[in-house]
Amino acid sequence: MISKASQFHLPQILNLNDKIIHYMRSKGFTHWSEKYPSEAIYRRDIMRNSQYVYLIDDKVRGIVSYDTQHHEYFDTIEWNPKNKSAYFVHRLAVDPEFQGQGIANELMEFSERNAKKDKVDSIRLGAFKGYNEVVRFYKNRGYEIRGEIIFDVSDIPFYGMEKSLTH
Repeated sequence: MISKASQFHLPQILNLNDKIIHYMRSKGFTHWSEKYPSEAIYRRDIMRNSQYVYLIDDKVRGIVSYDTQHHEYFDTIEWNPKNKSAYFVHRLAVDPEFQGQGIANELMEFSERNAKKDKVDSIRLGAFKGYNEVVRFYKNRGYEIRGEIIFDVSDIPFYGMEKSLTH
């Protein structure tokens, strides 16, 4: 079940975040760390009503955030000019013990469905270029690479990816 996150969920979100950091490190990735994403970021997303949780037996097993907010680095991407409005998906993650069960797909479907309901033209996101599995996941969902950006969390670029929802 997907629901809007509350402060009640924050300890579980932070626990999941720690699991993701360890999982990423085991795969050789360091773009998620103790610095990013931080507790302050999750608190902000909850306060903005943009943080969602995927619950199994009342335990947070997946997360996603989406809204119109985005890092200024994304302004350098050549987005599809037909898309006048966009939601940015942030920090999609699934508990490593629950990966491969379609949870990430459900969270993205949820985000896309709500964007369409809100009459938003596209979904945009950053996908770590070095994580081929994640890039392939988004491509399979219809996302196109629109450019590259470097964030301060890694020397390896992120792809700016976009999926048009209205054309």
